[in-house]
Amino acid sequence: MMLTTPHHQSLPISARALACEILTEAETGSLYLDQILERSLAQAQLSAQDRAFVTALTNGTMRWRARLDAEIAAHFRRDYATARPLLKNILRTALFQIRFMDRVPAYAAIHEAVALARAKFGEQFARLVNAILRNTQRQPYAWPSLEMLWQPQNLARLAEYLSYPAWLLERWRARFGQKELVALAEACNQIPPITLRVVRPLENTERFLKEIAAQGLAAEPVPDLPHVYNVSHHDQITKLKSFEQGLCTVQDASGSLVAALAAIQPGDTVIDLCAAPGGKTLHMAESLTGGKVIAVDRSFARLRLLKQAAARLRLPVHLVVSDARHFVAPPAEVVLVDAPCSGLGVLSRRSDLRWRRRPEDLRALAALQKEILSNAARLVKVNGRLIYSTCTTEPEENDEIVDWFLRHHPDFALQPGQQFVPARFCEASGIVRTLPHRHNMDGSFAAHLKRITE
Repeated sequence: MMLTTPHHQSLPISARALACEILTEAETGSLYLDQILERSLAQAQLSAQDRAFVTALTNGTMRWRARLDAEIAAHFRRDYATARPLLKNILRTALFQIRFMDRVPAYAAIHEAVALARAKFGEQFARLVNAILRNTQRQPYAWPSLEMLWQPQNLARLAEYLSYPAWLLERWRARFGQKELVALAEACNQIPPITLRVVRPLENTERFLKEIAAQGLAAEPVPDLPHVYNVSHHDQITKLKSFEQGLCTVQDASGSLVAALAAIQPGDTVIDLCAAPGGKTLHMAESLTGGKVIAVDRSFARLRLLKQAAARLRLPVHLVVSDARHFVAPPAEVVLVDAPCSGLGVLSRRSDLRWRRRPEDLRALAALQKEILSNAARLVKVNGRLIYSTCTTEPEENDEIVDWFLRHHPDFALQPGQQFVPARFCEASGIVRTLPHRHNMDGSFAAHLKRITE
């Protein structure tokens, strides 16, 4: 797969150096790649074209890190695993440009990598980088055939080729089988579209589509989800008048299912216990006539972003800084728990998550999810709705949480999702599930739990 990128034959070294520094901090520090990228681009004085290049280079290199490392290690005479992180990222970013970026000539990528290695480590390392990258050109890495990679005993090699941790592929293979495992992994390696949802569609759809067309962008309607569009990539999407004026908002198609599942009624009180950054909160606020939406989050900074988004969309939301496990309020008609989770359904958007997550994280997150749900149950009126949702593919955080909740809360019952959202997103049990390779959107899970007794 090649990326069509801006021409960068003589890109200033600062842009590539910035990409390497961002990747190195993401690998060695505590912040996520998107946080580091946002901060670094805000501080750097780069053109819009170079900002887009750095974004594509960092995300692409992170996404394909295992495949790049396998090829580099084959030409690295020392122990590549012990090499300095910055040196690795100089090599990775150069090889990513060569293998995946169709408008970056190989000689330009190699030249800039060598210059950067020289500036950071001296002439000896510059020669090393030059030799390794030239060798990748002369002796391309020989991957086994796909037929060989698909053999069960070759899972580690398949993990390198698809660029995933082996433990995650092993889980997916046990659950989906080999063929669907590969389809899911490949779907999560795609660059996702920008998905926009039209706000107050009766008023705004025509204006939104006119501006999209005037800007030369393509807006493809998402099947079965009215007013949701996949838009061709545009690095200044937030500069559209439609966005600035609150006619549309960025929200993955899977996220728009949650407000529908909640079946908002006029006059409802809605509590969103893990609200920030607020996409689902604001969708529910838009769906509500009368009533109120209470947005709860433990992060003041993230609630501030939600407040800004609510102002842009002209939607009233009550903000509360609180821990979802301990929040107290009078019972409400709707309580949403969009739970903290592993994020393994959004790997196409969060390219570093596959490398940051560990199997033990799922157990820790499940314990947190149970705590939040237990408190949420106390906040739901009789005949009210508790909506549990995640953006992960893993059963420990999804089906098993709902099963546990229903065992411990017999006053709740799972309602068929088919009553509220299109059937193609629902399973026979009534839960709502999307998977990237099946639905062409983020992986997600949601359940509608109705309180049936005191």
